Amino acid sequence: MVELLLTWLPVVVTVVFAIVTLWRLGAEKRARERLENKLQAMETVLKSARQRHDSLAKQFNELRAGSMGMGKKLADLSANVDDLLEKHVELEMHDSGSRLYSRASKMVDLGADVDELMQECDLPKAEAELLLSLRKRQAANQQR
Repeated sequence: MVELLLTWLPVVVTVVFAIVTLWRLGAEKRARERLENKLQAMETVLKSARQRHDSLAKQFNELRAGSMGMGKKLADLSANVDDLLEKHVELEMHDSGSRLYSRASKMVDLGADVDELMQECDLPKAEAELLLSLRKRQAANQQR
């Protein structure tokens, strides 16, 4: 029986070794397939993330360019408003005096005296008298 055992022992050990080896190879193949599936899923997620990143980068660049353009337009508009305000103030300062004198001149033509000019047009007495005398001279020169 020992001889029989010695004869079959290497065969049994070889068969057991082959079965264990095949079982390990199958387990490794299944593990490799799981890892490949995970790798493929991760590559898909990475590709999607890259596409999203590219899309967001493009949108960001468009927004940045648009905001820079809007900033320039706002700066130009602000400069225009400042210029217009300055001109408006100049016109108000210039017009307020000329409107008073224009009104005073019309009042003189209608026969107003020094007191009326001083009261209605807020003119000092000297200016009201000067305006009256200038208008009288013009009237006298026109009659000649």
